[in-house]
Amino acid sequence: MNKKATENYDVVVAGGGSAGVAAAIGAARMGARTLLLERYGFLGGAATSSLVLTYCGFYTGGSIPQMRTVGGVGWELLLRLQAMGFDTAPVRSKSGNRIVMIDLEGLKVALDRMVLAEHIALNFHTRLVAAHRDGDRISAVTVADHEGLREISAGAFVDASGEASLCAYAGVPMSQPGGPGARLQPASFPMRVDGVPPGVPFDRARMTELVAQYNASADMPITRADGGVVMRLPISNEIWWMTVDLDTDGVSGADLARAETRAREQAWRLMDVLRRHPGFENAHLSLTGPQLGIRESRRPFSEGDATGDDAREGRRCPDGIARASWPMEVHVAPGVQRFVDIGGGGWFDIAHASLVARGLRNLRLAGRVVGADAEAYGSLRVMGTAFATGHAAGISAALQASSGGSAPGAVRQALAAQDGLV
Repeated sequence: MNKKATENYDVVVAGGGSAGVAAAIGAARMGARTLLLERYGFLGGAATSSLVLTYCGFYTGGSIPQMRTVGGVGWELLLRLQAMGFDTAPVRSKSGNRIVMIDLEGLKVALDRMVLAEHIALNFHTRLVAAHRDGDRISAVTVADHEGLREISAGAFVDASGEASLCAYAGVPMSQPGGPGARLQPASFPMRVDGVPPGVPFDRARMTELVAQYNASADMPITRADGGVVMRLPISNEIWWMTVDLDTDGVSGADLARAETRAREQAWRLMDVLRRHPGFENAHLSLTGPQLGIRESRRPFSEGDATGDDAREGRRCPDGIARASWPMEVHVAPGVQRFVDIGGGGWFDIAHASLVARGLRNLRLAGRVVGADAEAYGSLRVMGTAFATGHAAGISAALQASSGGSAPGAVRQALAAQDGLV
């Protein structure tokens, strides 16, 4: 199969979720010729592909006084959504933490506008298929779209793929290798439900009874005994329901097919349970996402992984490039999760070293690919924080491409100039 002639950029970003968008914008604002690769036909990552319609990590959580911990590109997005008529004020979730509710289609348009305004080269329906190393750097990647394969070189790269695909293809060692047999946090399958009139309350006690009745004879039991998360969406006033949890390795096509077909089957059956709730008699499953909401698959080592101790103590560091404020949320099994509050003032610094892939000087990590142990990962993996780490990773990659290095101080200075919080 013939390849196109090699393309060249300063920075190539793999993945167009929260982290990838922020990375691409951050790099472009540094003057880097930037390419953003996305496998779907829209940006947004888990928010738009998995219907995870809540931004976590923009604010301190639990009983800590409310403080915003994300600036830069992430905050600009919320301001843009406000200007489009959406309410982005934080609300309390079922866990007691502060979240921002998202409108699906409004978010897609807002992200398109932000990326296109920066003259970033944007490729949709494009998948990363290989990485090519030259010693301690990536020299190029191979990607595939409907036209075929092509090779792209760059001075620096950002892995914002969620599944650490670029890291895996480039041979970065993994702290969590993923794949068959891995002990991973389970995935979720959020759904949108219409047909429930405005003002109908959700009775948690009644739903718990209905779940218990269903589970007594179900071959696909509901793992969240109280019915899970049930919230009203902005604008549409539909119900957002997250109660389907199940295990998957998150990377192999066969296991994803097993998990996603099972998730759809379970979601469809659960509507019969929901319709027994008073006021929900005409409830209808209106939408599920193109894919499961994957919490964890592969995690690469960085030059300095964030740790649970960093989070518990609310540690600050002079090389901090982002603030993580979401509690350490670890799902130990389908339907079973625990939250551990962040210490100090309710947030901890993510060091620049957590963004540098171990053994590859021109590869940066962003979003849930950032180097972290299992506990710290439970905090920094969320989308609000992903905007912050992505923004820093893009700036760091641009500096690496232009000068062959990215000192943490220079990254912090550039972040501050772009209204990031450091």
